[in-house]
Amino acid sequence: MVIEERLEGEEVSILAFTDGYTVVPLPPAQDHKRIFDGDKGPNTGGMGAYAPAPIATPKIKEFVKVNILERAVNGLRRDGKGNN
Repeated sequence: MVIEERLEGEEVSILAFTDGYTVVPLPPAQDHKRIFDGDKGPNTGGMGAYAPAPIATPKIKEFVKVNILERAVNGLRRDGKGNN
């Protein structure tokens, strides 16, 4: 899903497990972007990652769970794409 063509700032990934009804998010993770310390050098394409990522505050994690993950799972189920 493309939300914006270009966004500035840090990013975080929040994946989740679901049975088609319940959503259980995994700890938020961030990958390493640049090859050198201080965000210098070419983009590595995420050669490493760490979790939990402190940038994802409890408020952000709850927002993502309720407004993105649960809505996506509910929509998939409503469209007949999940567990029936």
